[in-house]
Amino acid sequence: MDDEPQSGKSGTSSRAKAVILVAFALATGLTMAVTGRNGKQCGCPFPCNATGASPRSERIVAYYFHKNERSPTCANIEAYAREAVEASFPEQLKDGRLEWRVVNYEETGNEHFAADYKLAAPCMVLVRMRGGASVEWRSLPEVRELVEDRPALAKLVQRNVQEFLDYVAIPGACCN
Repeated sequence: MDDEPQSGKSGTSSRAKAVILVAFALATGLTMAVTGRNGKQCGCPFPCNATGASPRSERIVAYYFHKNERSPTCANIEAYAREAVEASFPEQLKDGRLEWRVVNYEETGNEHFAADYKLAAPCMVLVRMRGGASVEWRSLPEVRELVEDRPALAKLVQRNVQEFLDYVAIPGACCN
């Protein structure tokens, strides 16, 4: 009689435990796949919370750097670039993903910008900031050549700003 299968509470409870364990594992895996590691809905192409960044700690700063003495060309470049940024990215400016800053790099305390971004003349520079540190930057010296072609200058600025913004988390999304 030792060869007969055992039917009783212990056999049934082992199977039930195994079924529950498998169901739990499947549910956990499915939840993580749909919502991301931090439990929030995630539509971004990056691993959730990969940078450990908090809201607004990752942003783009669009700088226009100039010298003490400014020519009309320099003032026009600043005005046209600012206009392109403000007209195309009002939401990003408002929520902090994008900032516009004008800096005189010859002023006391700002000299480091010339070395940091290899400035030889007034120029627009886009900087990706994470946690207060510059992690990537791009100089746009072409703005000087395009000052007489305002639509082309705007298009250059908009395209480059958008390329940088494409990799900045949206406040409130899981990548913050």
